[in-house]
Amino acid sequence: MVEGCFSGAVLLSSKETIRKTLSASTVIRKRLAPATIGFISGACGGACQAIVMTPCSLLVTATAAGAGGGNVIGAAREIWTRKGAGGFYRGSGAVAARQATNWFSRQGITELVRPKIKIGGVPGEILAGCLGGTISCWNTPFEVARIYSQTHSYSGQDNEHSSRRKEHHTMFATMSDVVKNRGIGGLFAGIGPRIVQSCYQTVFLVTIPRVLDS
Repeated sequence: MVEGCFSGAVLLSSKETIRKTLSASTVIRKRLAPATIGFISGACGGACQAIVMTPCSLLVTATAAGAGGGNVIGAAREIWTRKGAGGFYRGSGAVAARQATNWFSRQGITELVRPKIKIGGVPGEILAGCLGGTISCWNTPFEVARIYSQTHSYSGQDNEHSSRRKEHHTMFATMSDVVKNRGIGGLFAGIGPRIVQSCYQTVFLVTIPRVLDS
């Protein structure tokens, strides 16, 4: 709930401010198409959102992995004790990459397909948002890397297999490990539910603000 409130606020305020600022500039508007402005504002908004989402998603993952006795407060204390403030940003590269590409795609692709949809009004806007959300799931490997890295960190494997710890210091090393253990398909685990999630998030955070703004 905390993650949803704060990450949504950060995303909307940052991406909409950037989109409106770029759109308001006559020079930029002449040089950049609405879809390009959407790609830029979405990527910047997603990157800003990662500042809030990284520690929140880590706490969820750590709690599910049993850190702190399965309690959020206990997990937070354990992370702070073991790794300090920086511990809350384990997997931050994957989260930033996921969120930047998430909203780069969701905002940009929605803007790109909107003029091509023949259905008018709100139904057409919702369809554009659903298409943008679905196509944006190409970046599922970033989400898998984030979950794998954070779960690996707090499932006890770091202590049991210290020789493997170095494999998870970077996002691409984590992806390589996933492919090694589960094949290419492992990078797209859970893509079905993610498409559903992406559709409604795009509708609520891209389509509805656009409709209300107009």
